[in-house]
Amino acid sequence: MESAKTKHIIEQLTIKLAQELPGDKPRSLLAPFINGVNQELTKPSKSSKTSAVLLLLWERNNSLQLVFTLRSLNLLSHSGQISFPGGKSNTSESPEETALRETYEEIGVPAYNIKILGKLSPIFVLPSNSYIVPIVGYSEKYLDFKVNHEEVEEVFTKPIDFFSFKNIKVREWAINNEIIDIPYWAVHPSVPLWGATAMILAEFVEIYQSIDSIKTINI
Repeated sequence: MESAKTKHIIEQLTIKLAQELPGDKPRSLLAPFINGVNQELTKPSKSSKTSAVLLLLWERNNSLQLVFTLRSLNLLSHSGQISFPGGKSNTSESPEETALRETYEEIGVPAYNIKILGKLSPIFVLPSNSYIVPIVGYSEKYLDFKVNHEEVEEVFTKPIDFFSFKNIKVREWAINNEIIDIPYWAVHPSVPLWGATAMILAEFVEIYQSIDSIKTINI
């Protein structure tokens, strides 16, 4: 059963997602640094592919949680990385329709069990040339995941309250005589949550943490 606290959060998220969004400011906190310089978020081109992902919320173990997937190693782009359910939009398909369709195809959660709360700021991902529209949804139902292993290695959830900006870690690489520092959240035993998924999540975290009484409400 949905708790009063979760109901309050969902109502507030719906309101805030309809207002002006924070955009690149929180997302830049999860963007990589090359030789100490924060990399600017790039813009899409005419050849960019439109995609959508779903930030799916549900209540589990008395906490509001987000659903993540670990992408299959067989995929051509972003294989083996942590992601939200989602993919490329079909012709004449809205971002919401794309996100719901892909979620059902990847983890078996039907659209009729998901309430769309709103959308986050679009983000362009250069390596895959994708212009991604993040959709936020919520399910009151128990989620019985049915994983499509052609696309998804595993599905897991994490409480929203884990995602504090204080929990961001940084991993350093030396590539082609450049030092690259990549911020990430440690949400999985072996795979960091970084890149576009982390930047999308950063904007959501900023919105979530702005909800009044988020830490103190106890209805």
